[in-house]
Amino acid sequence: MTQKLLDVENLTMRFGGLLAIDDLSFSASKDQITSIIGPNGAGKTTVFNCLTGFYKATAGSMFLNKENERLNLKKFSDFKVAQKAGVARTFQNIRLFPQMSVLENLMVAQHNKLMSASGFTILGLFNAPSFVNKEKEAIEISKYWLDIIGLTHRADDDAGDLPYGDQRKLEIVRAMCINPHLLCLDEPAAGLNAKESAELNKLLLFIKKEKKTGILLIEHDMSVVMEISDHVVVLNYGKKIFQGSAKETKNSPAVIEAYLGTEE
Repeated sequence: MTQKLLDVENLTMRFGGLLAIDDLSFSASKDQITSIIGPNGAGKTTVFNCLTGFYKATAGSMFLNKENERLNLKKFSDFKVAQKAGVARTFQNIRLFPQMSVLENLMVAQHNKLMSASGFTILGLFNAPSFVNKEKEAIEISKYWLDIIGLTHRADDDAGDLPYGDQRKLEIVRAMCINPHLLCLDEPAAGLNAKESAELNKLLLFIKKEKKTGILLIEHDMSVVMEISDHVVVLNYGKKIFQGSAKETKNSPAVIEAYLGTEE
């Protein structure tokens, strides 16, 4: 039985007189891919910004269901959503550190646990056992994900020197380095060619099946959405107009009219 991971109920977001999100309710399950689609300006990224603490929602609730704990995401702001609740995200525009190495970009994601192991002091400078052990663990996690995406041979190269598709994959596995319960991806297929999109699909399906991580996906590439989504939520002008399986979504008259269009 699929475990419900995220519950969003009556989410509303106003910017002055603009209603960006209008009474939105949906859920996402563990080890499933839930896609949020809709026209530009439909409010998709605003939903992510509310979930990850960048915006404080005007009304509504957002709960993450962990093993024996139900966390109210509205209580966390920005980085604490990742640190305390285990919600990681990527952005529409790649936000790697281009002049740091590929390996260093993955190590940065694990900064919080390394600082904790150092006692938030200078213990790391003196190679305290607690810090050394955590550093070794962080390196192994980083090497594991580099192997998954086939970039081990480029570990010491600057991240900014990677091809665009590899930068996209690196950003995703950097988010996975914190072992999140929920991974929020904002248009990861943007700018990818057909081969790179296929590699992206393979990576996301691996994360879903092998890591049992819930994935929340915003995407305009319908070939990606239809191929890998377990559930689809469709927004238009901040309001949910449909939700269902990929097949149901593709055949919905309301979705075709508002977003997909008809094939000539």
